[in-house]
Amino acid sequence: MLTDEEYRRAEFGYTLAESRRGFKIHALVFAVVMTGLILLNSLLIAFTTATFPWVVFPFVGWGIGLTCHYLFGYRRAPDVARGRQREVERFVEREKELV
Repeated sequence: MLTDEEYRRAEFGYTLAESRRGFKIHALVFAVVMTGLILLNSLLIAFTTATFPWVVFPFVGWGIGLTCHYLFGYRRAPDVARGRQREVERFVEREKELV
């Protein structure tokens, strides 16, 4: 059985690892898809009459989303985990008062 402090540390570490894993998966998918789109756009420009580099739009748009994921889901993950722990502790205290 875990003590309260061991549980807090384990839950904090798990939440942090989960947040960072989510960002890494997002970054990997971004890299793979954008590589494919850049290749596709380059081939279309090279072998057809297309001249417009449309790949810039999904790159910038998705890049903004990835940046937000990094800032709020990776960098701020410790703050989010601590906030969640405080909310759980408040919930437990309210439940104790009702009993």
